[in-house]
Amino acid sequence: MASVGRPRTFDRDEALKKAMLVFWEKGYEGTTMANLIEAIGMKAPSVYAAFGNKDKLFNEAVQLYAGIVNDGPLKILKEQPDIYEAFKNLFEENIRIFTSADNPTSCLIMTAAINCAPEHNEHVETLKGMRSAYKDAFERRLKQAIADGQLSGEADASSLAEFYSTFAHGLALRARDGASKTELEISSKFAMQVLNSALK
Repeated sequence: MASVGRPRTFDRDEALKKAMLVFWEKGYEGTTMANLIEAIGMKAPSVYAAFGNKDKLFNEAVQLYAGIVNDGPLKILKEQPDIYEAFKNLFEENIRIFTSADNPTSCLIMTAAINCAPEHNEHVETLKGMRSAYKDAFERRLKQAIADGQLSGEADASSLAEFYSTFAHGLALRARDGASKTELEISSKFAMQVLNSALK
C-alpha cells in the first residue's frame, strides 16, 4: 500500500509574494481569485482562511510591494548624501525593478489600480495616496538639499518633485509597454540634466 505523503506546509509569506506578483502583472481588476489560488498553489479553503477575500489580499500585496519601494528606491533617496547621486541611483533602482526578469514589468503602485469599478474605488485612492507620498518624499529630500547648500537657493523643490514624480510614472508605463532597460536609462540621463542645472 502506498504511503500517504505529508500535506504541504502553508507558507503565508511565500503565498503573499506569489499573490503580489499576480496583482503586479494583471492589476486588481484583471486578477481573479482563481488566478490567485492557482499561483499560490494551495486549496481554496486554505487561501481564504489565510487572507480572507480578494480585497484583503490585494491590500496586503500592496503593503508588501511598498516594502520593496521603501527598502529600495526610497532608502537610496534618504541615505545617499549627495543629492544628484541620490536621484540618479533611485532611478537606476526603479529601472532595475521595472525591467527585471524576476518580476512583472512596471510598478504595482503605478499601474495596478488605475481603472477600477466604482465599488473598488478604495484601491484607486490607496494607490493614489502612495504615489502622492512618493512625490512628498522627493520634495522633502530636495528641500534638504537646498538647506544643505547642495542646490541653489533659487531651486524650486516643489516643481522639481512634481517633475521627477511624473518622470517616475512615465518610466513605469514605458516599462509596461515594453521599453528596454537601455531605453529607460537613456531617458533617465536626460531627466537628470534638470537637477544638474540646479546644483551649486
